[in-house]
Amino acid sequence: MEKNSYYNILLKREWSYTTGAVIMAVLAVILATFAVNCFLPVWLGFWGGKFLMLIGINADSWAMYNGSLARYNFLTNQPSITNVALILGAAISSLLAAQWKIRGIRSVQQVSAAVIGGLLMGIGARIAPSCSIGALFSAIPAMSLSGWIFLVFVFLGATVGGKIVTKWFMPPVSYTPKNNRKKLSSEERRRNRIIQIVIGSVLIVVGLIFAFLTRETAPAAGFILFIGMGLGYAIQRSRFCFTAAYRDPTMIGSTKMTKALIIALAVATLGFAGIHLSRYGVDLSRLPEVVPGNPIGLHLVIGSFIFGIGAVLAGGCGCGVFIRVGEGCVQGAIALIFFIAGNIMSAPFMTNVVQQSPFLYSGRRIYLPELLGGFGPAILLQLLVLLLLWIAADRWEKRKKPAAI
Repeated sequence: MEKNSYYNILLKREWSYTTGAVIMAVLAVILATFAVNCFLPVWLGFWGGKFLMLIGINADSWAMYNGSLARYNFLTNQPSITNVALILGAAISSLLAAQWKIRGIRSVQQVSAAVIGGLLMGIGARIAPSCSIGALFSAIPAMSLSGWIFLVFVFLGATVGGKIVTKWFMPPVSYTPKNNRKKLSSEERRRNRIIQIVIGSVLIVVGLIFAFLTRETAPAAGFILFIGMGLGYAIQRSRFCFTAAYRDPTMIGSTKMTKALIIALAVATLGFAGIHLSRYGVDLSRLPEVVPGNPIGLHLVIGSFIFGIGAVLAGGCGCGVFIRVGEGCVQGAIALIFFIAGNIMSAPFMTNVVQQSPFLYSGRRIYLPELLGGFGPAILLQLLVLLLLWIAADRWEKRKKPAAI
């Protein structure tokens, strides 16, 4: 197939990090118009609880659920639909490019990292609470101070995680020649490509059927599904990764992903500002009692730091894990299972210890337009900070390049 064919240009070639990040930001803004509460990782507990109920454990009687599992409805739970859609979108992207395959485990260290990383992410997401999407990519554009605190400490956690991975989880270098895989003939490659493209197309049709069947009972479900699939597609095609944006500057000296994330945050900030202005008004007179963002406190610092370590060990944050599962990565599937397990296991600690301690948990949310006296100052300051971060990241990479050479 010619390198410049429409198939290669539209479906096979990787997009730039920035392209994927900007598309992700635009779709996230569109998705936010449907958001009821995009800051809490409620899907983690529900998915884990539903699984426990499936194997005969009455988790709904636990204090952390208190009957909520019986009331849970996938069709009205936006985070659940979005996360399933991320997996589907990544799978469709891989399939249409004829690049989907089972990516197995290569070492014991890889399994250990997935298990420990998943548990730490789950614990961190429960304590913070939330992950890269809710606590950072939703919170910063929503102009919540909690998002900036999460960014600082998830970056520090990722830095520590990078050192841990390098020291204890890198598999030893093997000089034993590997058995060469059987090379496929041109006809076998063609057949494989056709099969994958057909499966990818079928998944899109299944999405359309889902939207049609739920149009009356849950009108927004189909739309949310396709926005989520678009997110998964864009993230997979561009290889965008939140964890790499935190990890790479100190681990390998690269800030390409970091700069793409900063641009995405700037684009999303403008979009969220439009949403907030239309909802609350310029004078903030219509602000809800509970403003956007997560509560501020030491719990946010601790949770985001733990989450950063876990994300690096697991090979991706919550969003990244979903994308890897969609690509057929076994490590991603293991990390997802323990991500959910860690979140459920730490729920009693969050409820009975963290939230009961004024030292750890204040419950106060800080909304930057309220703090700075209006939307104008908040938007300008946030965009200025993002610009300064982009400049700093660019200079950091240029300074590190000679050392890398």
